Amino acid sequence: MIELLIDPLTQYGFMRLGLAAAVTVGVTSAVLSCLLVVRHQALLGDAISHAVLLGVAVGYLFAQTAGIFWGALVVAVATGTLITWVERHSPVKLDAVMGIVFTATFALGLTLISITKPRGIDLFHILFGNVLGVSGSDLALTVASGVTVLLVVLVRFRAFHLWSFDPLMARAIGMRVGVLEYLLTGLLSATIVAALQAVGLILVIAMLITPGAAALLLTTRLRTMMLVAAVVGMVSAVGGLYLSFYVDVASGPAIVLVATGAFAMALVFAPRRGLFARALHRRRAARRVLREDLLKELFDHDDPDAVTPLADVGRWLRARSSNLRSLRRLARRGLVSVRADGACLTAAGKREALRMVRTHRLLERYAHDADGVALPQLHDVAERREHEIDAAGLRDIDRLLGAPRVDPHGHPIPSRAGELRRIAGGPLSARPVGVAGRVAMVGDDRSDLLERMVTLGILPDRRVTVLRHTDEGPVVRVGDDDVLCVSDDLAERVYVVSGDPDTPTAPDV
Repeated sequence: MIELLIDPLTQYGFMRLGLAAAVTVGVTSAVLSCLLVVRHQALLGDAISHAVLLGVAVGYLFAQTAGIFWGALVVAVATGTLITWVERHSPVKLDAVMGIVFTATFALGLTLISITKPRGIDLFHILFGNVLGVSGSDLALTVASGVTVLLVVLVRFRAFHLWSFDPLMARAIGMRVGVLEYLLTGLLSATIVAALQAVGLILVIAMLITPGAAALLLTTRLRTMMLVAAVVGMVSAVGGLYLSFYVDVASGPAIVLVATGAFAMALVFAPRRGLFARALHRRRAARRVLREDLLKELFDHDDPDAVTPLADVGRWLRARSSNLRSLRRLARRGLVSVRADGACLTAAGKREALRMVRTHRLLERYAHDADGVALPQLHDVAERREHEIDAAGLRDIDRLLGAPRVDPHGHPIPSRAGELRRIAGGPLSARPVGVAGRVAMVGDDRSDLLERMVTLGILPDRRVTVLRHTDEGPVVRVGDDDVLCVSDDLAERVYVVSGDPDTPTAPDV
């Protein structure tokens, strides 16, 4: 392996020149790719690279081979400046401006080449690169261009950083954003021209996108991202160079393929943002949600020590596309005790279940009071949010609401210490005739009945009086006027306490 790496460098001078050029191009383009990716301007390099063909043709016509670099550089800078100027001074968006300018300049370059038919221009090498054909003068220009670009980025890093992530703040503090836009365009143009010999005009687009995109999967800090991208660009350049030498393929495509392979590996194996990591995170999150929901399902407000039959647990789990293995995992964690007659919560399981009940009911209170969510929709809203909020966020909500004692349905909210008051009063169906009372709680286990309660106005803190009991259900007066006949199913889910309905209070302890 060592001989495969060293022998080409010791035996062939063009390999040493090519290696230096490839590394310079790989590192320079990779650093700039981070700025382009973060600013969502990745295709700006595409536009300028296509325009460079016109500069190549014009430079060759004026000074033969020696004029190609300078012609390409002048046209690249002019094209980038034109794109930036039109985008800043017209209502046309950047993507449209890039499409118009790069197609026009590319077409003009092809037209000029087809008319003049210059013999010193190899279109294949210009478009796709030939790093193994780099001369000493080419290398000097490439290194000088690359070093200049890196030094400018280093000196202006803080300005580029703020401008890339918060352009509004950059303008607010008086930063000359327009100068930065033109400066980035100039740096990009110099990098593209420097990469002309190594990867060509077409494939330089990949080197101005792929390393930065790969680094973005591994880190979110711009400084670290640039370092990671530089490593990816260097490895791509060196790997593509040796691949080009041993397999006898064009250097540009070889370098790009190695860079694409690095991106693919980062996409799959990145510790936080890779496909495997995201899939593992989703699986763990799904298990956590199922665990927390199962603990709530096993918790009985009236009897925390109640045993739930395994058949009931199994039906609930099947409805959630799971099985009793989830219950056994809770048992291994010491949250559930599984017995022959069913499953019940351990002391640790009760604490966790009470935490989830408190979270759910506080979120219902917040959604109702702050967001105006209607009672029938509160359960689903809280169900979606309860697995995402952390302890600090829940404390903020509790403090903002003034430490409420009940949720909008009237269910007691467990205290921070895990104490839970019993539901006060008794069902409306068992209420004596002629005795006025106050609605303390309405059940939310059936959305259809809850919607009916809302329609009838049978809500917490409303006055209700049973006028008589019938076979269809009790006839009640809601408030002072409305006389309604409600079903027994609904009446069993309305809990009423004695008290002054004009002075709402929390349920009895």
